[in-house]
Amino acid sequence: MKYIHIVLLAGCATVFLIDALASIASRRFNFNYTRLASLSFIVYIVIGFLGTQAADQISGIFVAAAVGFFDSTAGWKISMILKANTGKVDNNPSVSRWISTAVFITLLAALCGLVGREVLRLMH
Repeated sequence: MKYIHIVLLAGCATVFLIDALASIASRRFNFNYTRLASLSFIVYIVIGFLGTQAADQISGIFVAAAVGFFDSTAGWKISMILKANTGKVDNNPSVSRWISTAVFITLLAALCGLVGREVLRLMH
C-alpha cells in the first residue's frame, strides 16, 4: 500500500474517532458537539501536510478534501447515530442541506490541506 493511501485511511480513521468520541462526550458532559469542529480542521491541515510529504502538492490537497468529505458525510451520520448534543442545531438534515454541507466542508478541508502544504513548503 502506498504511503498516500495510509495517510488517507489514517485521516478518515482519525475523524471517525473524533466524531464518535465527541458525540458521546457531548451527551455525557452536556456541551455542544460543534465546539469540537476545530479538531477536524487540525486533522485536515495535518493530512494536507502529510499528503504533500507522501506524494506531491496536489495530492496533499486532494487527500485533505477526501477526509473532509468523509467527515461531512459518514462523520455526520456517526454523530446522528450516537445522538450528539448539537444544542439547537437540527442534526437530522434534509438531503439538500447534507449535500451543501458536504460540498462546503470538502472545499474547506481542501483549503486546510493547502495550508498544510504551505507549512511543509515553508519548512524546506
